Amino acid sequence: MARLDGALTPGGLQRRNAIINAAAQLFNEHGYHNTSTAQIAERVGCAKATVYHYFKKKPEILFEIHDQWIEELLTRVEERDPGLSLEEFLRSVFRDILHLMESKSDNVRVFFEYYHELPSDLRATAVAKRDRYEALILNRIEHGVRTGELKARQPRIAAFALFGMCNWAYQWYRPGRELSDEQVADELFSIYFDGLGAAPSAG
Repeated sequence: MARLDGALTPGGLQRRNAIINAAAQLFNEHGYHNTSTAQIAERVGCAKATVYHYFKKKPEILFEIHDQWIEELLTRVEERDPGLSLEEFLRSVFRDILHLMESKSDNVRVFFEYYHELPSDLRATAVAKRDRYEALILNRIEHGVRTGELKARQPRIAAFALFGMCNWAYQWYRPGRELSDEQVADELFSIYFDGLGAAPSAG
C-alpha cells in the first residue's frame, strides 16, 4: 500500500524518490525526449505500472525534479539564521547551490537543460517558486545597498550576477575533482563579493 491517511508511507516516499532520481539520471544521460517510462522503471528495478502509480505522465516527473531543487534552496534560505551578516548570507547562497551540484548533479543539470519542456501549468508553478527564491536574495541585496554594505547601483543586476555565476557552474563544475563544492563556492563568492563589497571607511 503506497498511501496512509492521504500521505505517502515511508516506503512509498522512498520508491517515489527512487523514480525521480532514476529519471534524472536517464534524462541527463539520454535526453528527456529519448527516455521512456519503461527505461525509468528498469533503472529503478520496478514494473512500469509502479511508475504510473506515482506519476500519471512523464512531465510530472520532470516537474518533481525541478520542484525538489527549488524547494531545497527555499528551505535553506528561509531557515537560515536571520542574524547572519550580509556577507555570510550571500556566501551561504553560493554554498547552497554548489552543494546541490555536488550531491544531485543529475537533477541540477536536468533542471537547467529541460526547464522549457515543462507543460505551461507546471512551468507556471515552477516559475512562481523560482521567483520567490530570487526575491529573498534580492531583498537582502537591496538591504545591503541601502545600508552601504554593497556598492552596487542596480540591486537587481547584482542579484542576476550572483545567479549567473552560481547557476552557470553546472556547465563546468564536476563533482569529485580536486576542489570540493564548498571550495568552489567560496572562490566564486570571493570574486563576487570583492567586486561589490563596500570598502571599509578609513579611520
